[in-house]
Amino acid sequence: MRTRLQFVLAALGVASLAPSAFAQGVTVGGQLEANYTYNFNKPNTRNNTFLFNTTDGQFTVNLGEISVSRAVADDKAGFVLRLITGRVQEAFHAAYGTDNILEAYGSTKRSMGGKEMTLDFGQFLSHVGYETPDVGTGHFLSKSFQYQYLQPFVNAGLRGTVPLSGKTSLTGVVANRFDGVKAGASRDLAVGFQIKRTSDASSISLNTMFSRANMGTMAAPLNRQNNVANIVYTNKLSESTAIAVDATMRSGKDAANRTYNATGFTGYLTKTLSNANVLGLRAEYLTQNNATSGILPGYPTAPARKPTMNSITASYELSGAFPGARTLLEFRADRAGGALFPGEKAGTVKQDQTSVTFSQIFKI
Repeated sequence: MRTRLQFVLAALGVASLAPSAFAQGVTVGGQLEANYTYNFNKPNTRNNTFLFNTTDGQFTVNLGEISVSRAVADDKAGFVLRLITGRVQEAFHAAYGTDNILEAYGSTKRSMGGKEMTLDFGQFLSHVGYETPDVGTGHFLSKSFQYQYLQPFVNAGLRGTVPLSGKTSLTGVVANRFDGVKAGASRDLAVGFQIKRTSDASSISLNTMFSRANMGTMAAPLNRQNNVANIVYTNKLSESTAIAVDATMRSGKDAANRTYNATGFTGYLTKTLSNANVLGLRAEYLTQNNATSGILPGYPTAPARKPTMNSITASYELSGAFPGARTLLEFRADRAGGALFPGEKAGTVKQDQTSVTFSQIFKI
């Protein structure tokens, strides 16, 4: 209740800035993602087991956002502030203690060695991976298992980007820990980088993050290495067709000092039809080298089996179905290497899970 009140008060404060903010080069905006998901397994837990539309058979708000930002310029600093509520906020706050803040950072530019570097300081979304917490420019409300289990979500720290050429840039990150905002019991900082090359129709980036995270307590630390390496490739094949490929390998050691690695591969295809509707397809496969690291969820009925997960999602975006809003219809089929997904009766699990989602996205 307290965080909801804080969000409302903050949103009213941001909205009150709007008349003067625009004159000062500040952009005020927002968005709302609302959905209804039906899981054909009718899970007794009422949990769909994927992000962020977790609740089965209920209308929910995935994301409500008020944002205010100003682009950085040579003569003045920039900033980004994104205040959120809904399922995304609940998940981020439970894991990282982020309250109602998704991103909050300041930006400035510095000339170094003839290159103009952009520096960001604060809390920002991870540079690793293709998907983001909101729908954004994508066409899928639910998030891939790869995003859910293998990739960092958010960091707090320092981020610097410098152009290496007209098409290539290098970004370095120093953050509190591998995946989060508060360091908790960890003392070591996480470091990462991104090398990105873009052209008129395509882009490719190599993204990494490395850290030693304390899996124990301050009094009895268990410092373990955590690493992630990720490649994202996008290509606009034509005016109506685009593809993306997102591949991730996460490795390190768990609390028992056992080496693990988990890998994921996800492909995306979008096709804009003649009626301006958009068809989206997403396919993914994840696997892990052992059954005990805890990166991918284990099977309740076969805990010694190495976990695998795959999913196929089809989405259809209706153009102009509701003026001023994006309308997404999504069908998703998930399959694990063993029984994993909650069944209708308490204590039962199934190997497969299918669901349909209707969502509306409103953006200011």
